[in-house]
Amino acid sequence: MNKKAAVLAYPNSNNLGDYIQSIAAKQLLREEEVVELDRDNLDSYSGDPIKLVMNGWFMEAPSHWPPSEQIQPLFISFHLNPTVQNRMLTEKGIAYLKRHQPIGCRDLHTQALLKSKGIQTFFSGCLTLSLKRTAFVSPKKIRKGIVVISPLERLLPEPQTFRLNTTNGLFNILIQTLRFPIRYIQYKRAMSHLKAFLVFQKEEVIWCSQLIDRKRFSEKERIIAATKQLEKLANASLVITSRIHSALPAVAFETPVLFLSDGLEHPNQKSRLEGMNSFFPILTSRELETWNAQKVVAKKAHLPYVKKVQEEIKAFFKD
Repeated sequence: MNKKAAVLAYPNSNNLGDYIQSIAAKQLLREEEVVELDRDNLDSYSGDPIKLVMNGWFMEAPSHWPPSEQIQPLFISFHLNPTVQNRMLTEKGIAYLKRHQPIGCRDLHTQALLKSKGIQTFFSGCLTLSLKRTAFVSPKKIRKGIVVISPLERLLPEPQTFRLNTTNGLFNILIQTLRFPIRYIQYKRAMSHLKAFLVFQKEEVIWCSQLIDRKRFSEKERIIAATKQLEKLANASLVITSRIHSALPAVAFETPVLFLSDGLEHPNQKSRLEGMNSFFPILTSRELETWNAQKVVAKKAHLPYVKKVQEEIKAFFKD
């Protein structure tokens, strides 16, 4: 390999899902030495020429787009969110993507958006669909327990919703403040539906979060926590979540999943789910009444996309 291999890093993230994506990328590379580059500062890279697996959500800091010319990217499992698409799909941004097309898109929204700009694409799904259960649990380990990860959190505004910045103005902060009491009632009602469903299940219920306090835990500790989260997903008999990067690794492990979509109606969130219903059922908390845990089965629709991703990465790093 002439150029070093690199994956994205998230030194300032409080979301275990980010670290899970990096773990998946490293598993696919199978290289002893893998460089980690901060996703939100790719334009500042000035080291030796490097090959980077460019997956995940772009970009929390769109002013840092496009990346350094020292980086040769493989766009795979790429998500472009409506919140930043206008600032990233400038004439310069579109030209950059065209230089590195075709772009493997994580969701159908991103694929349609890039196609509308004349960029060649294909639907790749997410790198986390390639995770191997045997890397986190013995293959003979009997599945047990219902793991509930960060359910319905999107019904409640995140702290940054009330912070003034370039993407969040005073008007939006006012609207979110006025909406909070209604959203909180919706959250409590949705949680009551979920708990009513769990009452009738015979297995132990394990509650955990996909979010972690980045001020209390170092980046290394957050990566360890992400690995432990994957172990829970690999051991579970059922996963219930409202987080994509808890649901998709469970699919990879052939762990049955129920994805709760309450609070994900806004285009900024809904865009991320386009195409995901082929991997796991997407339903509201109220619709849990019609489900029985015994009826939830793991799908294998992800396997052709995993094969495609593996082929793309192998070809990219062949030279």
